[in-house]
Amino acid sequence: MNLRDKPFLRLIVPFCLGIYCGENPLPANLPPALWVVPALATLILAFTRYQYRFRWVFGAVLICCLFCGGFFLSASFNDLGNPGHFSKSNTKISKFAAEVIEAPAYGARVKIPVRMLATGDSMTPATGNVILFLDKMPDSVSIRYGDQIVVTGEIRPTEPVKNPCAFDYARYLHFRNIHHQCFARGTDVIVVSSGHGNRLQGNAYEWRDYLLGVLKKYFPTTDEYAVASALLVGFKDDLSDDVQLAYAETGSMHALAVSGTHVGMLYAGLIFMTEKLRLRGKWRRLETVAILILIWAFTFLTGASASVLRASVMFTVYLLAKSLYRQSSAWNILPVSAFFLLLHNPYLLFDAGFQLSYAAVAGMVFFYPRMYRMFPPGLRWTDEGLKVLLTGVSAQLGTLPLSLFLFNQFPVYFWLSGWIVVLGGAIFLWGGTLLIMADAVWPKFAEIAGKLLYWMILYMNKIIYAIQNLPLSVVSGIWIPAWAAAAMYVAIFLLGGLIVWRRGGWFVSILGVVTILGCYRVYARAGKQEQKMIAIYHLSRQQRMIDFFDGNQAVTLSDSITRKQDQFAAGGFRTASAIFNRTTVTLSDKTQFQSGNFIQKGPFVGFFNVKMAFFESAYDIRSLPDFPVDVIILSRNTNISLIRCHKNLKFRTVVSDASNSRKQTEKWRKECAENGWAFHDVKSGGAWVCDLSKQITTSSIQ
Repeated sequence: MNLRDKPFLRLIVPFCLGIYCGENPLPANLPPALWVVPALATLILAFTRYQYRFRWVFGAVLICCLFCGGFFLSASFNDLGNPGHFSKSNTKISKFAAEVIEAPAYGARVKIPVRMLATGDSMTPATGNVILFLDKMPDSVSIRYGDQIVVTGEIRPTEPVKNPCAFDYARYLHFRNIHHQCFARGTDVIVVSSGHGNRLQGNAYEWRDYLLGVLKKYFPTTDEYAVASALLVGFKDDLSDDVQLAYAETGSMHALAVSGTHVGMLYAGLIFMTEKLRLRGKWRRLETVAILILIWAFTFLTGASASVLRASVMFTVYLLAKSLYRQSSAWNILPVSAFFLLLHNPYLLFDAGFQLSYAAVAGMVFFYPRMYRMFPPGLRWTDEGLKVLLTGVSAQLGTLPLSLFLFNQFPVYFWLSGWIVVLGGAIFLWGGTLLIMADAVWPKFAEIAGKLLYWMILYMNKIIYAIQNLPLSVVSGIWIPAWAAAAMYVAIFLLGGLIVWRRGGWFVSILGVVTILGCYRVYARAGKQEQKMIAIYHLSRQQRMIDFFDGNQAVTLSDSITRKQDQFAAGGFRTASAIFNRTTVTLSDKTQFQSGNFIQKGPFVGFFNVKMAFFESAYDIRSLPDFPVDVIILSRNTNISLIRCHKNLKFRTVVSDASNSRKQTEKWRKECAENGWAFHDVKSGGAWVCDLSKQITTSSIQ
């Protein structure tokens, strides 16, 4: 692999590094000359003749220019740096006008990204993005993309992550240029006018709604309709937790997110049809234009996600080069497509879908042809199956470190589910297109096609569930830090070098990296054997959950919560702490329970040398025994008096969990401050974590 004929692969690196370093708002006193000077120097050197031995000067200045360009692009892209941003105002905003910039997402709450237009009763002009959370809206109210609305509700900064090792939703919103949120009722929103925004995007949403209506007509069951909607137009709001879990644990989740795979199948089908026409000359270029129009129509119709944009830009570059009778390397096409996407939105660099998409394609481009040549020629049907298998393995090699870092699991039977979803996805993409057209012109044929596609999706789901239930279908509980993921990519790079050059040094280097990772794994696991920790998590909607870690064992005290709530709040921390066995006890159950170093009796809990007492709602404090404890935990606005309670329990620390009101929490905070007791509010300060092995109690999880 010669990098000399792949200049864009080398040039994209400093540009991405600049974007990474410039993700924070641009300082006001930073001179633009830091980017302008390298740019002018690059332009001058490009047309200057100089001695061969100084050829590196132009390359060095060009790299500096790309780095500075990426830095300034990323820093200036942050909306908080805009002088007209509503956050620059010191006044509290409780009413504002805004424009809906994306189609609403429906779940427990209606989630609507909006762009600010004006604030206050006087409607002072302002800019900035807000994520709007609404309770269930009245049936008479319908909010769509491009609507201008007036909202009565307080705007607050997005809250930081409240639980250790949990998904950082505020950071996710930051890379969508959203830094504030507003919670309101559906009745607090008034739609003033409609039809604003990008007309092309608005038409795409209208077409998507039309297609979803057609699919709902022919797919009567919820799960099959949800999967069909995800496969055809990338609409995932209706996917149930069970369906998402099944596809995720079998390595098939990419099939439910319209991605480059779908664009590739669309492109392959269009090429197959146009080749039969045997067009030449100017008609050949007209064919290229028609294919590009259809690809980009599909891109906007499915919401223009990062993976679809990447594939569309890549195929555009490839087709344009082909129409001009130029052969271009995939290693040039990939960075060129990435450059244009990042030029449009530099924050895509931090998008997990963007990273996984490019990692998968890079793995396929490098490993697939080399692995395919290792197998002898076979029958056509076996050869096609082999191609699908090797494509999946190549993509998995490219994404493995990222997948382990982001999702903490590895689907063992990804190669088996890959055959199912690739074949099923290809059939449904074209079959669904035929169904949409037939519904408009030939309803009787559409009924037959709809039934066939429905049964296909039904049995595809059944097969995915069957694969999920196979022994050892998924290896979960894998926690690796960022440096370990980078080291795994180094090992994969060395594996590529071994395949290409076949020298022993590459193999020795791979063993060295694997040994380092193995030693870290053993050291990390050994350290977890002696851990003793208590974690009181932040949950919403009056729910409570506490974990007690004893080595690799854990006891969980919680209310009756869903698996999704449990995993979202505590799954990451348990995985990072290498918890393998866990016992769950319901908080409402006051019978005595003991497991190892944990014991619960009524409102009291003992864990190693720490004694705790739980108080919730109305509690008769007169029944308290004289029993000194270290920590008391207050829940659901309990009515106890801390001073009266301290006479019996002699506690030193008070923890208010997230089920208490702000008013009650502030009352306890003042009472603790007056008496010198340590106080922690889980609702505002995040989870309370106590590491008994180090005798350190942390009030912050940052």
